[in-house]
Amino acid sequence: MPIFFLLIGIMLIVVAVNDKMADLTTLVKEDFSPSGDVAAFPIWMIAIFVTGSLGYIKALRPVANAFLVLIVVSMVLSNRGFFTKFKSAIEGV
Repeated sequence: MPIFFLLIGIMLIVVAVNDKMADLTTLVKEDFSPSGDVAAFPIWMIAIFVTGSLGYIKALRPVANAFLVLIVVSMVLSNRGFFTKFKSAIEGV
């Protein structure tokens, strides 16, 4: 956990030095605010949290693991998913 906070702090310092705080806040706001019909990020996080919570019950652990795999596969294969963002990130460099 300390490493996570250290990385967040370093990121914020780099963003502040480069004077890109407005760009960062816009990107974070777009991730958490609804775009179109649904807010994708909070829905995926809730799904992962609920499914992971079910994994703490020993009898439901195999079912929870299967659902976690299903969630990851659906995130990768969704239209607004991994491959689209990855391609646009690589083309933007």
